[in-house]
Amino acid sequence: MRLSDADRVVVTTFDAAGNGTPSAEFVVALDEDTVGLWTPHSSPWVERLALSNVVSVQAASTAGKALRTEPVFEGRAELVTEGPRLDTAAQATRTKYGLAAGLVRAVDWAWEVGGTRSPDGVVVIHIVG
Repeated sequence: MRLSDADRVVVTTFDAAGNGTPSAEFVVALDEDTVGLWTPHSSPWVERLALSNVVSVQAASTAGKALRTEPVFEGRAELVTEGPRLDTAAQATRTKYGLAAGLVRAVDWAWEVGGTRSPDGVVVIHIVG
């Protein structure tokens, strides 16, 4: 299975000590060997990717559980908060996930009304191995 065909992916970022922080995310194809993870709340990714852009990625179920039958890939991640890559990933996410993407957007809107502002973003992951 291609990563972009999975219901979700588990992405693990790493801190300075090498400890992993996993999260389950929506995933869409951007290019060959490149996937995008659209997020309406990019601030946590700024913190997570500031230490290292090395990530591991594995296909996951709709519930966000890693599919142990699928390989774990290594990638290099970058956060993009404007431009055509963001627009493409956001549209592809809305197309693939429909109502679920709308619910994520609504939750983010509620956070922003409460004062926590964060721009939309796409975590672009280039698969390297």
